[in-house]
Amino acid sequence: MKILIAIDGSAHTQKALDYLARHRSMFVEGNELVLVHVCVGVPGHVTRHLSKGLVAEYYAEEIAKVIEPVEAMLAKLGITGYAIDSRHGHAAEEILKSALAVGAEMIVMGTHGHGIFGRALMGSVATKVVASTDISVLLVQ
Repeated sequence: MKILIAIDGSAHTQKALDYLARHRSMFVEGNELVLVHVCVGVPGHVTRHLSKGLVAEYYAEEIAKVIEPVEAMLAKLGITGYAIDSRHGHAAEEILKSALAVGAEMIVMGTHGHGIFGRALMGSVATKVVASTDISVLLVQ
């Protein structure tokens, strides 16, 4: 099974990764893991005034801040067979695009656990992903 794991560098991502590690026979062994990180896109009105190199450098730095600690954690756990998909834009949209692009059969995400009232007021990436896909989604709180 191909499992997409959405990572954002938060404590919620850490909980999702810890859950996968504790249940590695269920998620890791024999499965393909793809880590997806979505960096907030730089608005077009800003990029017009910056060089492409500077924008690319910004994205590389922001992605490294999230990916490198996750890679270190996975290395400590002996988990090596994974791919990384780095994107920029709207998180829910890009997570869904990534899941389709890699043929994911499950999406794993940490969630803030705001509850139904909080989601109704604020919305959430997890809520948008769950509502917009037929792919199984595991939310770790």
